[in-house]
Amino acid sequence: MDLMENVMKTLLKSTIVACALILPQIAQAALVTDWEYEVFSEWTGASFDAGVGTQIQDATEISWGGTAAYTNQSAGIGTARSALILTDSFSSGTDLVTGSIIPALTNIITHWNNTLQGSFSTLVGAQLKTTLKLKPFLPVEADDFFPPKVLNFTINFTETPNDNDCGFDSASACDDIFVISIGNLSDSFDYDGYTYTTNIVETTLSLTALSDDACAAADAAAGCLGFQTKEKAATSAQFGLLIDAKLIPEVPEPAGLAVFGLSLMGLVMYGRRRLARK
Repeated sequence: MDLMENVMKTLLKSTIVACALILPQIAQAALVTDWEYEVFSEWTGASFDAGVGTQIQDATEISWGGTAAYTNQSAGIGTARSALILTDSFSSGTDLVTGSIIPALTNIITHWNNTLQGSFSTLVGAQLKTTLKLKPFLPVEADDFFPPKVLNFTINFTETPNDNDCGFDSASACDDIFVISIGNLSDSFDYDGYTYTTNIVETTLSLTALSDDACAAADAAAGCLGFQTKEKAATSAQFGLLIDAKLIPEVPEPAGLAVFGLSLMGLVMYGRRRLARK
């Protein structure tokens, strides 16, 4: 066996080593299968039209009308009160699973719609802030949460007159209208070889595309998303969180590419040498 053939065999071994170093890098990325999460939602503002009665706006309650509790749906129009209520405003857990179609449940928005006298001041708009924090949980738990993601929502609300002249299709004498401007509910980030995408979803199908007439009545653009609430009824929208992942293709380091290229050249030279000896 001559010297050249020994050199070519050495280059062949180098090629194998280079492939072993470069190609498995994709498989070494660790997929996060389970996440710990914290979701905190709060009302950050509300606006009302002119009128009498009392108005409340804090982190979990926006209410307006008379002195009765908003849960008292048998109260007369002179004391009745309506509200938008946040429950489970702080949600946390470790049940957020990558690729699952079952969302981790977070907060609930409930509209308590009671029949109010026409002189009461009523809600016309509100602002909702949601803060999402994530931390890898399985297969390896991270030391701390990632920087939080903050989402801001705008609510258009219309307290309709309680008569039959709504101007839009209505299940009761005249449904009240809740419209939410949700913006982008998806967010993507890269971590340890994967791109992860979170999605906030509404799980009860309470939020739907409203008719153009209903959107117009709520001073919202056609195709708006929201719900109509019957008089003396409560309508809830349950929100949840999903996450999926996509592998990021690895790009070999320049040095690795150089070794790989030189080794390929060696294979070509070796092949030519073999052909010349035949």
